[in-house]
Amino acid sequence: MKRFVQFTLTYAVLMFIGNLLYDPEYGNFFFLLLTAFGLLYNLAITFWTDTLSKEYKLLSGGFIGAFSCFIIFNGGIITLIYLKDFDFISANRLGRFLNYEMLVKYNNVVALANIFYWFGYRSKFGDKIFTAYHKGLKFDRFLKLDVGVKFPKILIVFGLLVNTILLFNGAFGRGVAEAESFSGPLRILVTFSSYFEKIAMVGYFMLALYYFKTGKQKLWFYTSAVLLVIFALLSGARGPIIFLFLLTTLSYYYIRKRITKAIIIGGVICISVAFTVAAEIKRFTQFASSGVEFSEYAETFIEFREQSDAELNRVIYESLYYNIVVRLTTVAPGAIAVDYIDNNNLTPEDPDFMGELSVVPLSVFVPRSFVFGGNFPSWGNWFRVEILGFSTTYRSNTSFGSIAFFYFAGGWWFVALGFFFYGVALKFCNRILHLNSTFSFLIYLALLSTIGYLSASIPTAIISFIRYAIFVPPLLYFIIREINRRDIRWA
Repeated sequence: MKRFVQFTLTYAVLMFIGNLLYDPEYGNFFFLLLTAFGLLYNLAITFWTDTLSKEYKLLSGGFIGAFSCFIIFNGGIITLIYLKDFDFISANRLGRFLNYEMLVKYNNVVALANIFYWFGYRSKFGDKIFTAYHKGLKFDRFLKLDVGVKFPKILIVFGLLVNTILLFNGAFGRGVAEAESFSGPLRILVTFSSYFEKIAMVGYFMLALYYFKTGKQKLWFYTSAVLLVIFALLSGARGPIIFLFLLTTLSYYYIRKRITKAIIIGGVICISVAFTVAAEIKRFTQFASSGVEFSEYAETFIEFREQSDAELNRVIYESLYYNIVVRLTTVAPGAIAVDYIDNNNLTPEDPDFMGELSVVPLSVFVPRSFVFGGNFPSWGNWFRVEILGFSTTYRSNTSFGSIAFFYFAGGWWFVALGFFFYGVALKFCNRILHLNSTFSFLIYLALLSTIGYLSASIPTAIISFIRYAIFVPPLLYFIIREINRRDIRWA
């Protein structure tokens, strides 16, 4: 506790002195300096205090939350390497909207969120909520379930089968048409395609845990991995490829408790493929794949690649470094958002950020389509059009991050409150991690995937978090228990 308080006070004092000495002429230097203070603060908490458990330090909810929010998306190491001529603004695609006074102010909001996040994580609230959940609500009987190998195989087969049906009917990946374009059972599959596409990956993750633990089911493990890579590439999106690598890495680290050189090399290859080959397929699905039969898919893609060689090289390869890094930081849009709210008042036509949060308890039990009549707010598109002034001719989302979302909802105090409970939620997740069962680890990652994802859709993340915590464990428990009782034999 003593070191934690010392590091926190030091961080706060350094941020105060940095702001006191701030000189606009050296704005870039002060911005990078304050960013470095935040990075060092998180590293100090992680490695030189007892805040995180020793057993799962790099897998704990606290570290993943801090890594995602304060080391990656909202500053830290990504900001320090996202430079051109040692200047953050000149490297940024939103540079024309920025100045260093805005960035330094955003650094201060990040520092507030950072400190309150760690206070929330260290508080006893997460432990008390877990005790009430685990013992009071009797969820202990669910979370100690042994998954086995039958259930993962069923999920893999089912997920790959549905993906194949969608693919052969032109309804798989980023280039799919609206559900209204299909009829019958296929329309249902398209409507819920985002869920079906993940089913096989969930099964693969559980199978990976089994494989790394026992060394058995090697053929199933490698075959499903290859097939999932193929489907990830065909989806025309980077996310599935990176997600597949993360699932493999997390399951390996959970069982073996170490990171190998092969994993590091694999991560580099994964990121490279996601932002090159997958990026090419993404552009193909966006601009050239409409109406293409599956049997002609490969031939049409090759023709597209040959015709668009110069454009693809310019858009993808010549700026590969910045294409990767820009996806891993919300500092620029976050700073623009904070500055906007400080100088403007939101109108009734703008999104109601506080109102969205206020209906979260109802939305947990009632589908949001009933609450909002199917008209879901598009935060990113609103930000891109209304604040950045970009074209309205197409819909696209520019994420401004969770810190800016809380700032829109209620200013400084709401940022502090929001990130305090963000820390509490991740401490709750960490207690589930330490139950040390395959099923509890699956639930832990499901919860972490919602609240650990730093998009601007905070209400959706909170709703999903509560739903996963309350409804998923008993549902999967009864399904898996029934499967384990039946004599289902797999090779």
